[in-house]
Amino acid sequence: MINHVEAVITKKNETECVTVIAVGSTNPLKIRAVKESVDNADTDVIGCSASSNVRSQPLSEEETREGAITRAKDCLNKTNAELGIGLEAGVFFLDDDVYLCHFGALVDRNNNIYLTNGPMILLPREFRNDLLAGHTLEEIMHHSTGIENLGSKNGAVGIFTKNRLNREQVLKDIAKVLLAQYHYYSAFTLPNF
Repeated sequence: MINHVEAVITKKNETECVTVIAVGSTNPLKIRAVKESVDNADTDVIGCSASSNVRSQPLSEEETREGAITRAKDCLNKTNAELGIGLEAGVFFLDDDVYLCHFGALVDRNNNIYLTNGPMILLPREFRNDLLAGHTLEEIMHHSTGIENLGSKNGAVGIFTKNRLNREQVLKDIAKVLLAQYHYYSAFTLPNF
């Protein structure tokens, strides 16, 4: 078990506990997005390999949401962090169209779950058959763009918005909303994030 929550810092003869947030991923882009959504210097953000228990390419909004929740819970189980955040990308089908979606979940030690999602981005209809055949969006994007590890870069979001929006911005906004909800609904006093 990763033991980060016991970290204590001293400032001006005061002792303050450091809040630790575990991100259910080792993807540097996801960890950075959460770190950049936190305003408090007394908050540490750590990455943690976490299982989503969904397909490597979720094929519905429900499956994507479940993957985010499971990642958040799994990283809490593997660390001593106070909060776990799971970020999951997936696709879903609406009539003949295919959309990219992102979900985020924040879970605290009282098992309270906070959810939000990002924008839905229209994908080419030609992707439908490959997705249903078991290919991931990242594989399809690599084949069509030649860009490797797109999920650790601007993502499909960047490609299909001509970089007016990118994956990190989407994940950062999701993390901001999760932390804001948590802060608002928390029954006990916490440092502002």
